[in-house]
Amino acid sequence: MRPALLLQPALRMIFLLLPLGWVGGAHAADPLLRVDLGQGAQMELVWVPPGRFLQGSPAGEPGRHDDEARREVTLTQGFYLGKFPVTCWQYDRFATETHFRTEAERGPSGGFGWDGRALTQGPQFNWRSPGFPQGDDSPVTVVTYADAEAFCAWLSRRSGRAFTLPTEAQWEYARRAGATNAWSNGNDPAHVGAVAWCRPLAGDQTHPVDSRPPNAWGLCIGGNVFEWCRDFYGPYGPAPAIDPVRLSPPPDDSDPPRRVLRGGSWNREAAFTRAAARYRNTPASRNADNGFRVLAPPPTAPQPLPPTHPTP
Repeated sequence: MRPALLLQPALRMIFLLLPLGWVGGAHAADPLLRVDLGQGAQMELVWVPPGRFLQGSPAGEPGRHDDEARREVTLTQGFYLGKFPVTCWQYDRFATETHFRTEAERGPSGGFGWDGRALTQGPQFNWRSPGFPQGDDSPVTVVTYADAEAFCAWLSRRSGRAFTLPTEAQWEYARRAGATNAWSNGNDPAHVGAVAWCRPLAGDQTHPVDSRPPNAWGLCIGGNVFEWCRDFYGPYGPAPAIDPVRLSPPPDDSDPPRRVLRGGSWNREAAFTRAAARYRNTPASRNADNGFRVLAPPPTAPQPLPPTHPTP
């Protein structure tokens, strides 16, 4: 794959007037982290400060599901989050350097790719050929949870700092960027197309990761592809939570263990692209609308939260 121009001008991350419902403050971390992937490829991560927010959605939000009950969440540490989901070019650097083959490539059944009408499993479908054209700056798809973790492990070894997938709470907090709306441009589903790729506007395929505008914190996030999170799927607890993550399936869950995915996709309706919308799949799912983005913790010790502001 040829190098693609993914980098935009340097972000000016200025946190001045923050919406109600967010608690954060100044930080000493660099606003942008660039990671060299070799062969001219780079990855950009944006600094997300620590704070508190309301996870979930209000009762009257359009497209809301019952698993989005609201709770207050505190994230005690800031983190760096990929400005974009991982691209085909970036994943190609990993696969080329390590000779890695995804689960769809190794298994005789292949992945679930687009056959012109629906996602269908076949040996011809994998991250290199999901059933529609992909460019270097398209989000990688047809990757399982383990495929995403393998990329994070390689990136950690290459860079000398830890990389993981985000937790579900970290993902939603970064997606909201201080706002309480269903989408970054409001609560009207009719306007979703301006900020996220989804059905039917996406035209049955992914689009370049920078083809929709960034949110208030400089992240191009929401729509295009679902993104794997670290959590197993389960109900939120009723009490306020601090740095929540569900590392094992709920003990009373009769369904197969499933991991959370966030963001919505080109193959799903607008409601799935809401900030609070939750989705889940078994970890071995290898669909042409599943991708991921990476997270890196701060290089310094945990930062104290500033004084608490009232929660709306």
